[in-house]
Amino acid sequence: MENRAIIDTKKFKTILKYVSSLSNGKQIAMMFKFSFMGLRLCNWYRLQIQDVCDSQGKVKDVISLNSDKNKGNRGVNYYMTDDMKEDIKEYIKDLDTSNPKTYLFISQKTGKPYCKNSLTNLFHKIYADLGIENCSTHCGRRNFITNLLVNGVDITSVKTLVGHRHIQTTSLYYNENPTMLKNIVNNNKI
Repeated sequence: MENRAIIDTKKFKTILKYVSSLSNGKQIAMMFKFSFMGLRLCNWYRLQIQDVCDSQGKVKDVISLNSDKNKGNRGVNYYMTDDMKEDIKEYIKDLDTSNPKTYLFISQKTGKPYCKNSLTNLFHKIYADLGIENCSTHCGRRNFITNLLVNGVDITSVKTLVGHRHIQTTSLYYNENPTMLKNIVNNNKI
């Protein structure tokens, strides 16, 4: 797998600022946030209230998705940070939370959940508009994995957090970056 652009905190804030100026910007920003929490497009694009909230309407600590919302015919769990839980709580205020089947992301054009191709094209356009090359809807997931590994989280835990079956798959998503490589060399004192 080809290494892709690294989206640091500053670039991510730029993305969120840019999408906030777009029609439907709040929704698009939330899509990016789910992507940068390590979720695949197939995990987040058809999320429903029942996926992110418990029966009392409280945002879940762990989003558990069945095989119908995951790759590979099996379920997956995604652990939400406290900040992400607050973002979800704020985001769903504008949705019909009384209906657990309400989708989080609805196309303004069709009034129905987005299709994958539309979202893929949307993400490509946003990245291109910002001059960020070689990025797709999967860029956030790749960054999530890379950031965990760079920050010292063991690869077995990362594998579990992103729902990979094999560590080899997780290692393919890891992006080397010059700063990290320089730090490794500098810390290897003879």
